[in-house]
Amino acid sequence: GRTGTEVVKYLISKNEPIKATSRTGEYNDAASVPAGAMLEQLVCDVTDPKSVNLACAGTSAVIFAASASKSGGTPSAVDNAGLVNVAKACMDANVPHLVVVSSGAVTKPSSPVYQFLNLFGKIMEEKVKGEDAVRKLYAEHNANLGEGGQKLTYTIIRPGGLTLDPPRGVAAIELNQGDTKSGRLARADVAQLCVESLNYPQLTGETTFECYDADTGAPLATVGLSNIAKKKTDGEVFVSGFERRGNTYEELFTGLQKDA
Repeated sequence: GRTGTEVVKYLISKNEPIKATSRTGEYNDAASVPAGAMLEQLVCDVTDPKSVNLACAGTSAVIFAASASKSGGTPSAVDNAGLVNVAKACMDANVPHLVVVSSGAVTKPSSPVYQFLNLFGKIMEEKVKGEDAVRKLYAEHNANLGEGGQKLTYTIIRPGGLTLDPPRGVAAIELNQGDTKSGRLARADVAQLCVESLNYPQLTGETTFECYDADTGAPLATVGLSNIAKKKTDGEVFVSGFERRGNTYEELFTGLQKDA
Protein backbone atom coordinates (compact mmCIF):
# COMPACT_ATOMS: atom_id res chain seq x y z
CA GLY A 1 0.00 0.00 0.00
CA ARG A 2 0.92 3.67 -0.14
CA THR A 3 1.97 4.04 3.49
CA GLY A 4 4.02 0.84 3.29
CA THR A 5 5.73 2.20 0.17
CA GLU A 6 6.70 5.33 2.10
CA VAL A 7 8.09 3.16 4.90
CA VAL A 8 10.29 1.30 2.44
CA LYS A 9 11.50 4.55 0.85
CA TYR A 10 12.48 5.96 4.23
CA LEU A 11 14.29 2.79 5.25
CA ILE A 12 16.18 2.79 1.94
CA SER A 13 17.23 6.40 2.61
CA LYS A 14 18.68 5.23 5.93
CA ASN A 15 20.50 2.33 4.25
CA GLU A 16 18.64 -0.28 6.28
CA PRO A 17 18.07 -3.87 5.10
CA ILE A 18 14.39 -4.36 4.30
CA LYS A 19 11.91 -7.10 3.54
CA ALA A 20 9.15 -5.40 1.55
CA THR A 21 6.10 -7.66 1.56
CA SER A 22 2.86 -7.58 -0.40
CA ARG A 23 0.29 -10.00 -1.75
CA THR A 24 2.00 -9.90 -5.16
CA GLY A 25 5.58 -9.85 -3.88
CA GLU A 26 6.28 -6.72 -5.91
CA TYR A 27 7.30 -3.37 -4.40
CA ASN A 28 5.20 -0.57 -5.90
CA ASP A 29 8.10 1.84 -6.36
CA ALA A 30 10.73 -0.68 -7.47
CA ALA A 31 11.78 1.46 -10.44
CA SER A 32 13.13 4.16 -8.12
CA VAL A 33 15.14 1.86 -5.85
CA PRO A 34 18.81 2.90 -6.02
CA ALA A 35 21.53 0.43 -6.88
CA GLY A 36 22.91 -1.25 -3.80
CA ALA A 37 19.74 -0.92 -1.73
CA MET A 38 19.31 -3.85 0.64
CA LEU A 39 15.77 -4.62 -0.46
CA GLU A 40 14.20 -8.07 -0.54
CA GLN A 41 10.73 -8.38 -2.06
CA LEU A 42 8.53 -11.13 -0.64
CA VAL A 43 5.03 -12.47 -1.13
CA CYS A 44 3.07 -12.17 2.10
CA ASP A 45 -0.68 -12.28 2.66
CA VAL A 46 -1.56 -11.38 6.24
CA THR A 47 -4.61 -13.67 6.01
CA ASP A 48 -2.25 -16.62 5.43
CA PRO A 49 -0.35 -17.44 8.66
CA LYS A 50 2.23 -19.58 6.83
CA SER A 51 3.35 -16.73 4.56
CA VAL A 52 3.36 -14.34 7.55
CA ASN A 53 5.59 -16.68 9.55
CA LEU A 54 8.07 -16.92 6.67
CA ALA A 55 8.16 -13.15 6.23
CA CYS A 56 8.68 -12.39 9.94
CA ALA A 57 11.43 -14.93 10.51
CA GLY A 58 14.83 -13.39 11.11
CA THR A 59 13.64 -9.78 11.33
CA SER A 60 14.54 -7.22 14.00
CA ALA A 61 11.22 -5.37 13.65
CA VAL A 62 7.94 -5.56 11.76
CA ILE A 63 5.81 -2.64 10.58
CA PHE A 64 2.18 -3.56 9.87
CA ALA A 65 0.70 -1.11 7.35
CA ALA A 66 -1.84 -3.42 5.74
CA SER A 67 -5.54 -2.64 5.48
CA ALA A 68 -8.58 -3.99 3.72
CA SER A 69 -9.05 -3.24 0.03
CA LYS A 70 -11.20 -4.42 -2.87
CA SER A 71 -8.45 -6.78 -3.98
CA GLY A 72 -7.00 -7.70 -0.63
CA GLY A 73 -9.59 -8.95 1.81
CA THR A 74 -12.20 -7.66 4.22
CA PRO A 75 -11.56 -5.50 7.31
CA SER A 76 -12.28 -8.54 9.48
CA ALA A 77 -9.73 -10.65 7.62
CA VAL A 78 -7.00 -8.00 7.30
CA ASP A 79 -7.32 -5.28 9.94
CA ASN A 80 -8.32 -7.69 12.70
CA ALA A 81 -7.42 -11.34 12.06
CA GLY A 82 -4.55 -10.43 9.76
CA LEU A 83 -3.00 -8.20 12.40
CA VAL A 84 -3.38 -10.98 14.97
CA ASN A 85 -1.59 -13.36 12.58
CA VAL A 86 1.29 -10.91 12.32
CA ALA A 87 1.51 -10.37 16.09
CA LYS A 88 1.58 -14.11 16.74
CA ALA A 89 4.24 -14.59 14.07
CA CYS A 90 6.36 -11.88 15.68
CA MET A 91 6.13 -13.66 19.00
CA ASP A 92 6.97 -17.03 17.50
CA ALA A 93 10.04 -15.49 15.82
CA ASN A 94 11.00 -13.36 18.87
CA VAL A 95 10.78 -10.15 16.85
CA PRO A 96 11.61 -7.42 19.40
CA HIS A 97 9.23 -4.72 18.14
CA LEU A 98 5.97 -4.63 16.17
CA VAL A 99 4.65 -1.27 14.91
CA VAL A 100 1.00 -1.12 13.85
CA VAL A 101 -0.54 1.58 11.66
CA SER A 102 -4.16 1.86 12.79
CA SER A 103 -6.44 4.91 12.58
CA GLY A 104 -7.49 7.87 14.67
CA ALA A 105 -11.06 7.78 16.07
CA VAL A 106 -11.22 3.97 16.32
CA THR A 107 -12.46 4.18 19.92
CA LYS A 108 -15.01 6.94 19.28
CA PRO A 109 -18.02 5.47 17.43
CA SER A 110 -20.01 8.69 17.79
CA SER A 111 -17.42 10.75 15.91
CA PRO A 112 -18.04 11.74 12.27
CA VAL A 113 -14.74 10.16 11.17
CA TYR A 114 -15.62 6.80 12.72
CA GLN A 115 -19.16 6.81 11.37
CA PHE A 116 -18.04 7.62 7.84
CA LEU A 117 -15.13 5.16 7.64
CA ASN A 118 -17.05 2.39 9.38
CA LEU A 119 -19.47 2.29 6.44
CA PHE A 120 -16.75 0.38 4.58
CA GLY A 121 -17.10 -3.13 5.97
CA LYS A 122 -17.15 -1.94 9.59
CA ILE A 123 -13.44 -1.24 9.24
CA MET A 124 -13.17 0.89 12.37
CA GLU A 125 -14.76 -1.84 14.49
CA GLU A 126 -12.28 -4.36 13.10
CA LYS A 127 -9.28 -2.07 13.57
CA VAL A 128 -9.98 -1.54 17.26
CA LYS A 129 -10.58 -5.28 17.74
CA GLY A 130 -7.17 -5.88 16.18
CA GLU A 131 -5.57 -3.25 18.41
CA ASP A 132 -7.11 -4.76 21.53
CA ALA A 133 -5.96 -8.24 20.54
CA VAL A 134 -2.37 -7.04 20.07
CA ARG A 135 -2.30 -5.37 23.48
CA LYS A 136 -3.69 -8.53 25.11
CA LEU A 137 -1.31 -10.88 23.31
CA TYR A 138 1.77 -8.87 24.26
CA ALA A 139 0.65 -8.43 27.87
CA GLU A 140 0.13 -12.19 28.20
CA HIS A 141 3.43 -12.99 26.50
CA ASN A 142 5.45 -10.67 28.71
CA ALA A 143 3.66 -11.78 31.89
CA ASN A 144 4.46 -15.44 31.25
CA LEU A 145 8.09 -15.45 30.17
CA GLY A 146 9.82 -18.70 30.86
CA GLU A 147 13.50 -19.11 31.62
CA GLY A 148 15.45 -17.34 28.89
CA GLY A 149 12.28 -15.80 27.49
CA GLN A 150 12.52 -12.48 25.69
CA LYS A 151 10.29 -9.51 26.43
CA LEU A 152 8.74 -8.18 23.22
CA THR A 153 7.00 -4.90 22.57
CA TYR A 154 4.62 -3.10 20.21
CA THR A 155 3.65 0.44 19.22
CA ILE A 156 0.22 1.35 17.83
CA ILE A 157 0.12 4.51 15.71
CA ARG A 158 -3.22 6.15 14.87
CA PRO A 159 -2.83 8.67 12.04
CA GLY A 160 -5.41 11.25 11.13
CA GLY A 161 -6.46 11.87 7.54
CA LEU A 162 -3.66 10.69 5.27
CA THR A 163 -2.33 12.84 2.43
CA LEU A 164 0.21 12.38 -0.35
CA ASP A 165 1.90 15.69 0.50
CA PRO A 166 5.68 15.84 1.01
CA PRO A 167 6.77 15.16 4.60
CA ARG A 168 6.86 18.22 6.84
CA GLY A 169 9.12 16.62 9.42
CA VAL A 170 9.09 15.95 13.11
CA ALA A 171 8.70 19.56 14.27
CA ALA A 172 5.34 19.88 12.49
CA ILE A 173 3.83 16.77 14.10
CA GLU A 174 1.75 16.55 17.25
CA LEU A 175 1.05 13.32 19.12
CA ASN A 176 -1.92 12.83 21.40
CA GLN A 177 -3.28 10.03 23.56
CA GLY A 178 -6.88 9.28 24.43
CA ASP A 179 -8.29 9.45 20.88
CA THR A 180 -9.78 12.92 21.42
CA LYS A 181 -8.03 14.86 18.63
CA SER A 182 -7.06 14.28 15.04
CA GLY A 183 -6.15 16.12 11.87
CA ARG A 184 -4.19 15.45 8.70
CA LEU A 185 -0.72 14.03 8.12
CA ALA A 186 1.37 13.06 5.11
CA ARG A 187 1.85 9.34 4.61
CA ALA A 188 5.57 10.02 4.41
CA ASP A 189 5.51 11.49 7.93
CA VAL A 190 3.57 8.47 9.21
CA ALA A 191 6.26 6.27 7.67
CA GLN A 192 8.98 8.19 9.46
CA LEU A 193 7.11 7.91 12.76
CA CYS A 194 6.88 4.14 12.29
CA VAL A 195 10.58 3.75 11.63
CA GLU A 196 11.77 6.22 14.24
CA SER A 197 9.60 4.65 16.94
CA LEU A 198 11.80 1.57 16.59
CA ASN A 199 14.82 3.60 17.69
CA TYR A 200 13.25 4.50 21.05
CA PRO A 201 11.52 1.36 22.37
CA GLN A 202 11.92 2.59 25.94
CA LEU A 203 9.68 5.55 25.01
CA THR A 204 7.33 4.03 22.40
CA GLY A 205 7.06 0.42 23.54
CA GLU A 206 3.60 -0.60 24.79
CA THR A 207 2.10 2.75 23.75
CA THR A 208 -0.81 3.81 21.56
CA PHE A 209 -0.95 7.34 20.21
CA GLU A 210 -2.61 9.54 17.62
CA CYS A 211 -0.63 11.70 15.18
CA TYR A 212 -1.39 14.64 12.89
CA ASP A 213 0.15 17.93 11.82
CA ALA A 214 -0.15 20.23 14.82
CA ASP A 215 -1.69 23.02 12.77
CA THR A 216 -4.53 20.72 11.65
CA GLY A 217 -5.35 19.26 15.08
CA ALA A 218 -8.98 19.54 16.14
CA PRO A 219 -11.51 17.78 18.39
CA LEU A 220 -12.90 14.62 16.81
CA ALA A 221 -16.38 16.15 16.66
CA THR A 222 -15.18 18.65 14.03
CA VAL A 223 -12.16 17.01 12.44
CA GLY A 224 -14.06 15.39 9.59
CA LEU A 225 -15.23 18.70 8.19
CA SER A 226 -11.88 20.43 8.72
CA ASN A 227 -10.07 17.60 6.91
CA ILE A 228 -12.43 17.71 3.94
CA ALA A 229 -11.95 21.48 3.70
CA LYS A 230 -8.19 21.08 4.26
CA LYS A 231 -8.37 23.80 6.89
CA LYS A 232 -5.65 24.62 9.36
CA THR A 233 -6.70 25.08 12.95
CA ASP A 234 -5.59 26.77 16.12
CA GLY A 235 -4.13 23.96 18.20
CA GLU A 236 -4.83 25.94 21.37
CA VAL A 237 -8.62 25.86 20.85
CA PHE A 238 -8.83 22.38 22.37
CA VAL A 239 -6.12 20.99 24.61
CA SER A 240 -6.39 17.41 25.85
CA GLY A 241 -3.39 17.60 28.14
CA PHE A 242 -1.72 14.63 26.42
CA GLU A 243 -0.23 16.47 23.43
CA ARG A 244 3.44 15.89 22.57
CA ARG A 245 5.68 18.05 20.38
CA GLY A 246 9.41 17.99 19.73
CA ASN A 247 12.20 19.05 17.41
CA THR A 248 13.60 15.51 17.41
CA TYR A 249 11.84 12.17 17.49
CA GLU A 250 13.26 11.46 20.94
CA GLU A 251 11.70 14.69 22.20
CA LEU A 252 8.43 13.91 20.43
CA PHE A 253 8.15 10.45 22.00
CA THR A 254 9.23 11.51 25.50
CA GLY A 255 6.37 11.39 27.98
CA LEU A 256 4.10 8.97 26.14
CA GLN A 257 1.99 7.01 28.60
CA LYS A 258 2.17 3.22 28.51
CA ASP A 259 -0.99 1.28 27.76
CA ALA A 260 -2.79 -0.06 30.80
